[in-house]
Amino acid sequence: MADYYTWIKAVHLISMVILVGGMLLNGFLFRNVAPTSPDAQRIYGAALAFNRYFVGTALALVWIAGLTLVWITGAHKDGWFMAKFLIVFILSGIHGAQTGKLAKLSKTPGQTVSGFMVNSGPITLVLVVLAICLVAIKPF
Repeated sequence: MADYYTWIKAVHLISMVILVGGMLLNGFLFRNVAPTSPDAQRIYGAALAFNRYFVGTALALVWIAGLTLVWITGAHKDGWFMAKFLIVFILSGIHGAQTGKLAKLSKTPGQTVSGFMVNSGPITLVLVVLAICLVAIKPF
């Protein structure tokens, strides 16, 4: 399995870039597309389709490749990994909440968007930076 380590790591990183990009896009839409605008239903519907086909697939690949890397390296014993795992779990929940809200907005335009969803882009960015710092620095 160690022979495949670099390829699995590449899949993990590429999938992570797609996932984070999609989550930032969702946050951007929640912040900048008024649910009552004439094009809102179409925009949210397109974002939902993108989320389901690309971002959701990337999320699955991030988890599969990430857990495989943990198994190969034995990182599950390290404190930094536990902290990163918690952050990734929270990010997965944010993605699920974003997708759910996109689904509601694409079916029923005019709904209000919560402050959490409006700020989900910056929240995602902060959590991703923390996760990357934990992996790069391994502080504990």
